[in-house]
Amino acid sequence: MFILLYPIVHIKQPYTEIFRNYVDDNTYLTSENCPELFSKNLQNNIEIFEKYHKFYTDHNLIKQYLTDQHYQLIDNLDQADIIFTKKQKQILDFRHETLKNLFINQFLFENILTARRWKSLYSSSSTIEKDPYIESHGSPPWLPTTFNLTHELPQFTVYFQYCGDHQIDHTWIVKPINLTRSIDKSITNVFDMIIRLSESGSKLACKYVSNSFLLKISDIEGNRVKFDVRYILLLRSIRPLKLYVHKIFWLRFVNKPFSMKELDDHETHFTIMDYRVNTHIRQIDYETFITLFNEQRVFEMFQEIFHCVTIEELPFGIGSYLSSRALYAADLILELKHNNKIQLKLLEINFVPNCQYTCTSYPTFYYHQVFNVLFRNLTDDEDTVDISS
Repeated sequence: MFILLYPIVHIKQPYTEIFRNYVDDNTYLTSENCPELFSKNLQNNIEIFEKYHKFYTDHNLIKQYLTDQHYQLIDNLDQADIIFTKKQKQILDFRHETLKNLFINQFLFENILTARRWKSLYSSSSTIEKDPYIESHGSPPWLPTTFNLTHELPQFTVYFQYCGDHQIDHTWIVKPINLTRSIDKSITNVFDMIIRLSESGSKLACKYVSNSFLLKISDIEGNRVKFDVRYILLLRSIRPLKLYVHKIFWLRFVNKPFSMKELDDHETHFTIMDYRVNTHIRQIDYETFITLFNEQRVFEMFQEIFHCVTIEELPFGIGSYLSSRALYAADLILELKHNNKIQLKLLEINFVPNCQYTCTSYPTFYYHQVFNVLFRNLTDDEDTVDISS
């Protein structure tokens, strides 16, 4: 299918192209060809109950650390009140006949968040960077400039040329649409390499934060290293939006001093060390770090993100189902601007994240709190913050 966009006014601004707003993989679903997903009668009538919850999970950390007496782990999926799985459900699994009165840890079309489908965020934000090209795209300041190389290669080519012509850093991180653990990610400022990388599968090109805020680590030569911050988000409902953030976050560090000279050095640029053999993992207590930046700005960014992806109805926004709950991890980095101010940048939002650090550091209550917020509506815990409005 081809779409022709015919301009009716003269476009004077250089490096400008016309584009339409859409969510790539969801637009084939309509009320005509998939009516069971759009019927308002499919909203389950689930009551919050105080009896024991039988839950099924394939998540080993939850099996190990969720010991609250209100939750009983079972192996039979058909007898569960709660299904908390790492396997993403298919579209038809969200039908009323399938879910009935179950709770499930997924929302329909949440791939808008978790598979880096940032298109839906572009036109929804009113905050714009002072960059002529970015202004034409409507990208919010917390979202790195991003192109889907499958659908936006011409636009990316124009912007790459724009950066070169205006002496703007054009270093990019090229990442797959839906892989974790830094798998198949590359950092480069070579246009030919970016084009070749996109041939191995669907890729996004995201502007690399080359001037990130660095922390001093005493045992690393050169001291200053790159890091990112991971927050846990708890989504109870879409309409109305019920969103909570866990106060316990954690930092992930690289193992070498930051430098833009060797872009292919994993331990200089990537913070994911958990899955690499014989690699040191550094941690810093979140209470030590929290004084370094304004956490309220983080919460406001989360509010804006979820407003963007829930304002539209299916299939352009996340589906609103009373059975659905979700646990996400949002990864952030801090960019140091020219005026020495800090700008938050969203790296990605992950589905069913690895919470090994919080489980080992706070084993007595972490998953208890998550489940109580999601499935029992117990939101008065001091470690969770309601950021719904």
